[in-house]
This record gives sequence, C-alpha cells and structure tokens, in this order.
Amino acid sequence: MSITENSYIQTGNPRKPQLLLIHGLASNKFTWEVLSQFLIDDYHMTAIDLPGHGMNSQLQTDFSYQQIVDYILYVESQLNIKFDYVAGHSYGASVATMFAYDSRSEIKKLALLDGGMVPMKLIPEMNQNNYKSKLSPPDFTSRKFDSISDFFDKNLALKDNPYSQQIKNAILSNFDHSKKPNLVPFLNRSNHLKIVDYLWNYDPENLLSKIKIPVLGLMACKFDTIIENLSYRCEYTDYMQSINSFVKINWILNTPHDLQLYAPKLVSRKLLNHFS
Repeated sequence: MSITENSYIQTGNPRKPQLLLIHGLASNKFTWEVLSQFLIDDYHMTAIDLPGHGMNSQLQTDFSYQQIVDYILYVESQLNIKFDYVAGHSYGASVATMFAYDSRSEIKKLALLDGGMVPMKLIPEMNQNNYKSKLSPPDFTSRKFDSISDFFDKNLALKDNPYSQQIKNAILSNFDHSKKPNLVPFLNRSNHLKIVDYLWNYDPENLLSKIKIPVLGLMACKFDTIIENLSYRCEYTDYMQSINSFVKINWILNTPHDLQLYAPKLVSRKLLNHFS
C-alpha cells in the first residue's frame, strides 16, 4: 500500500481541527473543491481519492469497507495527523460511517451527505435480481471526451449556477484526461460493480444505532417538497433519529444529490454548526 502526493488535497489552517472529506462512488477529491472554500478558515481539510478512484485508480484492494478503512488509517499515519471530524458524500458517507465506527479512529463528529443513512434495499424499484444493472456505470466506450464537456456547456441548469465551472471541472476530473479523445473513467467497470455489491449489503442501522458521537445527516431533494416516491427515505431517517439521539437529520430541498457541489454555501453552514 502507498499514498501518492496527487491522491489527496490539503487546504485550510493546520492549527485548526482536522476534517476528512470522502467523495462518492465514481467521484474524486475535487468534488469538495467549492465547499472547502467556505471552510478554509475553520478547519484543516484533507480530501482523498478512495482506492480505485482518481489518482488511486491503480491501488489494489478488494474494495471491502474494512480495506477502505485500513487505507484511511494508513493516510493518517503517512500524513502524521489524526482526523477529528469526517464528512462523506453518497457512497463516501457509508465509508465515513465505517471509519468513525472503527475503534482505531478518533472521530468526534460525523456528517453524512445524502448517503449512509438509508439501506439501498429499501429503494422501491430495486431488488436482489436487478440492483447490479440499476447501479452499473454508463458505457463510455463509444463516447468522446469533448462530447461530455460540450454537454455541460449547453446544460441550462448549470448556466445559472454560480459554481457551474467548478461543477464541470469536478465531474470531468472523474475521467482520465491522458486518454483523450476517448472518455475513460478512472474507476473501471469491474471495480465499480465490486463496490456496488458492498453498497447493496451495507446496513446503516447496524452501525448508526451503536455510534455514540454526533451524526448529522444532510438529505438532498431536488424538489421544493419531498415527493411520495422519496417517502421511504423520510420514514427511515426518522426511524434512525428515534433509535439514536446522536443522529440528527436535515433536508436540503431544491438540491440534487451532489449537494456539496450545488449548495456548497448552505452545506458549509450546516457543517460548521454541526462540527463547532
């Protein structure tokens, strides 16, 4: 196992509490670039590329949660720091929970951004027979790099977003620029599906019912009200709050899944309030 200089980014004040930022499936460390600007005076932040992702795309692992946690502990030892807080997005939220739960970590507070709170097995349209096909990555073999770049430039939803360029850069950094003009994701299909298996079997109740540190769950909803087909998420997060008083849920409305990209200022305020 090794850690390369390009596989993590550190920003902020080294004298402040250490905050670990963990990206989601098929993403990378740059997904935190915008949000970290709002936290730069309050924390020393380390955003990492998980094994199989970004500059760690060649890192060999079985992608079990245990090996991912072992890697994060290795990062701590190599950087000679101990993380005080951790925030994870989507798949990264489940990784963050596993890390916070591990007896070797010294995490004091945990933040989960639209992930790690609700079992995937509760998603109405998914079952044991179809979850892999539902969660498999797109086929990029016939796509060219410029085609996805042009898509973002023409996307009306992004044009009015003040962070549109940073959002575009974060998403394009999921692909290996050295392979242009082809569009090649850093996370290959085989590794993607291995992680999907672990995600499908992830049991948040088993972990979050036992965690005895403050947990903030930020749940995204792209509408101005929580629609019926998302009600299972409301019911389950309410249940998680009922079984563990350390768990608190906030809903972020009118915001898509990547809330750290689309609502960084609001999310940063929520994190500051939680971690303070």
